Amino acid sequence: MKPVRIIIATAFIATAVASAAPVWASKKAKLDVEIREWNVTSSEERIPAGEVEVTIRNKGKEVHEMVLIMLNTKDAVLRLPVDKHGAIDEKAMTWATIIDETEGMEPGKKEKKLLKLKPGRYAFICNMVETEKDGTIEAHYSKGMAVEVNVD
Repeated sequence: MKPVRIIIATAFIATAVASAAPVWASKKAKLDVEIREWNVTSSEERIPAGEVEVTIRNKGKEVHEMVLIMLNTKDAVLRLPVDKHGAIDEKAMTWATIIDETEGMEPGKKEKKLLKLKPGRYAFICNMVETEKDGTIEAHYSKGMAVEVNVD
């Protein structure tokens, strides 16, 4: 009878350890963000708060940047206040906080980041401003390069 008790006790302990696995092996959320002329897409509209592995890919033909901002406004992501060129004035923002920024992403470049995000509304935007050969100013944000992600 003693061997049966040991087997039952071992099975009980193994079950207890297996059921506790999510506590010490928590899974971080993953989010893929793609940028190209003239849009930004996200693999998810909602993600859980906490650690998020963000992969940013420039699928376009031009250099872009990716700015992650946490919004404290109810304005639509593509209706945020802009300067005279059509870009968001990152230094004068009172309605959002910059969380992260990746500048100078060449076409085809991919970058992974591990970010810790609190619950709230976020936007990934390209805020580059360039002067074209003909002298016109091109503000990537005003051309539609933004996407909203909600963190619960």
